[in-house]
Amino acid sequence: LCSITLFAAYVSTVYNMAIATSNIQIISTAVVVLFVTEIDRWIFSILGAINEDWTAHAALSEDEMKEQITSQQEEVRNLRKILEMIQESQVQREEITSQQKEIKQLSEIVEKIQVLYASAHSEDVY
Repeated sequence: LCSITLFAAYVSTVYNMAIATSNIQIISTAVVVLFVTEIDRWIFSILGAINEDWTAHAALSEDEMKEQITSQQEEVRNLRKILEMIQESQVQREEITSQQKEIKQLSEIVEKIQVLYASAHSEDVY
């Protein structure tokens, strides 16, 4: 909010100096800017009275903002870790699926060997 106020003061000063032809015009334009600023404060107060959540961010102190930023950064780190874990689990699932296919192929080979072994031994008996 402070930067907006400073920017408005700078712009109004430059504007006044550019268009004003007398001291009276400078003063009248400055009064208009102050009036608009006061209306802005009233509107902000009205919005705060209607719903405090709409204006709560403007009421935060610098320490509270730093705290909020720090907690949000921590939350982002945690979400990144969760995302990494999900990606790792997907890789592991793909590995498991591949291993399951290999196991199925090996069990089919074992079954064929058992059938061949059984048929070879049954021919020996006759």
